Amino acid sequence: MLAQALHIARLEALLALRKAHQLAAIAMFAVCAVYLVYQADGFGQQNAWAAQLWVVYLFSIFSAAGRLFDREQGPTRRYLQWAVHPSALIGGKLLYAAVLTGAMTLLVFGAFYLLLGAPEGANLSLLALIGAGWWGAFSMATTVTTVTAIASQTRAGPAIAAVLGLPLLIPQLILATRMTRDVLDGLAWTTSEHFVFLGSLGLGTAVLAILLFPYIWRS
Repeated sequence: MLAQALHIARLEALLALRKAHQLAAIAMFAVCAVYLVYQADGFGQQNAWAAQLWVVYLFSIFSAAGRLFDREQGPTRRYLQWAVHPSALIGGKLLYAAVLTGAMTLLVFGAFYLLLGAPEGANLSLLALIGAGWWGAFSMATTVTTVTAIASQTRAGPAIAAVLGLPLLIPQLILATRMTRDVLDGLAWTTSEHFVFLGSLGLGTAVLAILLFPYIWRS
């Protein structure tokens, strides 16, 4: 099943590269969102800086991972139901979401840091901020992927995904913002108390998705 999941993740990456305009649109959305923050005033303080960073992350994650099940419709769905174990399918999607999240973290944080610089009084560690950004973004990406998988079984997929996803993402957004503030205060991101909570939410959601997705995929 792991081999199938890795194959699905690789296939998703290849399909995404073939439609590079979609990846470019996601990147353009993230950079434009950062630029809009740059145009606003009053974001030099650490709290506001971290909050704005994660607002950009949130909508970028929805844009990147919210359409991972668009292709699994009609004949493609029937073929996958016959050829691929559903746990491998959702596992592959989650692996691809983790890779996509890593690339998006570098893009968003790079644009954010270049345009806005470091917040006032921050004890800045670029590697720690990138690590915290990836950890929080990965946690939220697993939630978005799982919700998208559930919503894909209904006719109103994107609308249902937003309705189901936002209430689940708000606690993760708060934890990620607080972890970023801890990093700005000089703490290592892995020693922040919010690191464990975010990891539990992200990894727990991924495990539940792998266990429960077969029941809705074959319904």
